[in-house]
Amino acid sequence: MKKINFEKMLIATDVARKHCENKDCREDFANVLYRNGNGIASHALALKIYNSNEETEYTDEEVSLIQEHANAFCKPFFIDALNHAIQNQPEECVTDK
Repeated sequence: MKKINFEKMLIATDVARKHCENKDCREDFANVLYRNGNGIASHALALKIYNSNEETEYTDEEVSLIQEHANAFCKPFFIDALNHAIQNQPEECVTDK
């Protein structure tokens, strides 16, 4: 089981990772699954993500489905943030000193 917080994902908004923002990705990513997934598992997972609050536990099968759809249909900045969340390593922003 992995915990992912789609409600508050820290996302780098530039490739140098100088700018980050917390973003609620629940509805956007749930729609990726709802529009592009097949079968009841994708439907159930889309609703689980859409209705989630804070950190939510996902099975290995759900994580696999999440990664499959993110890699196929999402932007690189979201894929990076998702991979950090799955590995329990929040996105790090580089700041100029």
